[in-house]
Amino acid sequence: MKAYSPRKKQLCLVGGGHSHVTVIRQLALKPLPGIQVTLISPDIFTPYSGMLPGLIAGHYTHQDCHINLHRLCRWAGIQFHRGFVKRINPDLRELSCAQHPPIKYDLLSINIGSQPAIENILGANTFGYTIKPINNFLHHWQRWLEFCAKSKQKQHIVVVGGGAAGVEVLLAMHYRLRNTTSINAAFTLICSDNAILPSHNPAVQAFFLRHFQSLNIRIIKNCFVASIDRQQLQLMDGSSIDYDFTVWAIHAGAQTWPAMSGLKCDNHGFIEVDQFLRSTSHPNIFAVGDSAAFTPRNLPKAGVYAVRQGSVLFNNILATFKQQPLAPFKPQQRFLSLLTTGGHHAVASRGFIFFQGKWVWYWKNHIDQSFMNRFKI
Repeated sequence: MKAYSPRKKQLCLVGGGHSHVTVIRQLALKPLPGIQVTLISPDIFTPYSGMLPGLIAGHYTHQDCHINLHRLCRWAGIQFHRGFVKRINPDLRELSCAQHPPIKYDLLSINIGSQPAIENILGANTFGYTIKPINNFLHHWQRWLEFCAKSKQKQHIVVVGGGAAGVEVLLAMHYRLRNTTSINAAFTLICSDNAILPSHNPAVQAFFLRHFQSLNIRIIKNCFVASIDRQQLQLMDGSSIDYDFTVWAIHAGAQTWPAMSGLKCDNHGFIEVDQFLRSTSHPNIFAVGDSAAFTPRNLPKAGVYAVRQGSVLFNNILATFKQQPLAPFKPQQRFLSLLTTGGHHAVASRGFIFFQGKWVWYWKNHIDQSFMNRFKI
C-alpha cells in the first residue's frame, strides 16, 4: 500500500528582480519543506540596474552585472520557466503564461519592475529605445555602435528624462563614445522640470549642470516631447529636434496585466501593497520593487528599496506558510544615492550631504560588486 504524500504547496515568483533573487538565495540557504517554488521570467540573465551605466560606459562586461537565473534556480532547487505572464486568475489561483500551460499557485509574489511611461507620446512605441527592459536597450545600443563604427557622419543622441537614469545613461554613452570609439556625436538631454535631477539637493544639481556644460552637452528644461518619427522629436513648445539615437528615460510606468487581472492598483497601474508587502486586494499575493505601490508611504522607484525588500519578503513568505505574524517593511526616510558621471568618478548624496570624487566611484563599485558576488554560483 502506497504511503499518502500530501500535495506540495506552490510558491510562484513572477519576475527576476532584485527582491526575488534575494529570496531565491535565501531559499537555497534555508529551504522550505513541502513547498514547490517556481520562478517565471522572460530572461535567463537578469541585470543589476546599479551597474548599467558602467556597462554602457565600458567599465563592466555583461557577465559582471548580470545574474544567471537558470543557474541560481538550479542551485536553490527551484523550477525555472522562461516566459511572460499574460494574466492572473486570482479566483482559480492560476497564472496564464505565453508558450506554457497554466501554472497553479498557493502563494504568489510579483517583482516585474517598471518601464518608462511613453504611452502618451505619439510614435514612442515605434521610435527610440526605452531604458527598460534593460536587456532590450543593451541589444539596440550595441547594434547602433556597430552601425556607427562604419559611418563617418556626426551623430546626435537625445536622452529624454532628467532624473538619475537619464543623466547617468547619457554620461555613460558620452564616455563610451569619447574614450573607446571614433564615433563623433553631439548629446542633448530633455527634461520636464526646471532642473535636472529634481529629487536631489541643489549641490548635486549644480555639480551635474557644470559637468554637462564642461562636456558641451545641451540641456533643454521645462519641456515635454509631444511626438517622435523616424528623424525628429516634436516638442510641446512647437520646436523640433533631429536625432539619430533617442533614449526614453522618463518617469516609471507599470505593466498592464496586474490591473487587468483584478489586482488593486494605484492610478498609475502599480500594485497596491500594505506594510507587509501584500496586495491590498489579495492577501495571498505579494508585490515588491518598482511594480508595487507601497500604500503606507509613497516611495520613489529606486533599486535600493527592491534590494532591501528581499529579506522582508522572504520572511513574510515563510511566515505566511507557517501561519505566523508577518513583519512590516520599514523603508528609510532618506537613502544614500550614488550617481556616476561617465568615467571612474561618482557623486554621493543623502539629504543635503554631498560628496564627489574618484573614491566615490570605487566605493560604489565595491558595493555593487559585493551584491553581485552573492549570486555567483
